[in-house]
Amino acid sequence: MPPENSGGGLLASARGRVLAGARNAGSSANAGAVSNGSLAGAGAVITGAGRGIGYAIAMLFTREGGQCVLVVRDRSVGEAAATTIAKVGLRPAVNVADVTDRGEIASLVMEVSERFPRVDVVVNNAGILLDEDRATAVSLMDPLILEKTIATNLYGAVNMSQAFIPMMARGGRIINVSSTMGQLAGGSEGYAPAYCISKTALNAYTQALAADVASRGLMVDCFHPGWAATAMGGPNATVDPADAAKIALFLATRPQTEKTGLFWDHTGVIDW
Repeated sequence: MPPENSGGGLLASARGRVLAGARNAGSSANAGAVSNGSLAGAGAVITGAGRGIGYAIAMLFTREGGQCVLVVRDRSVGEAAATTIAKVGLRPAVNVADVTDRGEIASLVMEVSERFPRVDVVVNNAGILLDEDRATAVSLMDPLILEKTIATNLYGAVNMSQAFIPMMARGGRIINVSSTMGQLAGGSEGYAPAYCISKTALNAYTQALAADVASRGLMVDCFHPGWAATAMGGPNATVDPADAAKIALFLATRPQTEKTGLFWDHTGVIDW
């Protein structure tokens, strides 16, 4: 991890602000982390947070003192995750929303705004890799599979970012979970074409959005988590989701800078 991973740059003014506004904070099982962690006082909205990388990010952010909102499609999965995460810090809020549905996201924003005066970090983690996509050659790609994949992996991030930017102040962070499967540098193997195209588009959106919101003091980056051992990654995956989450924490806490709109992995900035 780059040397900036000291956590010293995140939203010092956020400390205590969000916690005071959180209705469901409850008591902390780890008071030291809540008061002294690198995300102390920060509110983070994380999509796809019921399992896998999203869950690992929520766990780490909570351990670092953040107050998280788990955005899930299945409330029972989200509540189970929140119960476990609460053992290391403040209990996360759980909200049900489909990131492809702008109406549901509008409702999500209203619910979050009732708990938080503002949001400091948005992590666009929700994503899909369909079995039909894995099994299809690029030349035979089904447009409906492409449409469904882009709806979640790209439009989901667009919808969430547009909805929550008005709740974010200078120093806020938007973090998009991408993949080197969408990387143009080095060529392509042609595997899972819809997924690859969606992540390439997400990378392009990251750059464009970063340029757009830079004047507001918001930072936007994307990262490759590695071949993570999740349901999507499969049984042969080699990266612990907890290690992938460390990259998200770095991006949430690196010092404020104009160097944003970048693509990262565990080694630092990587080529597009």
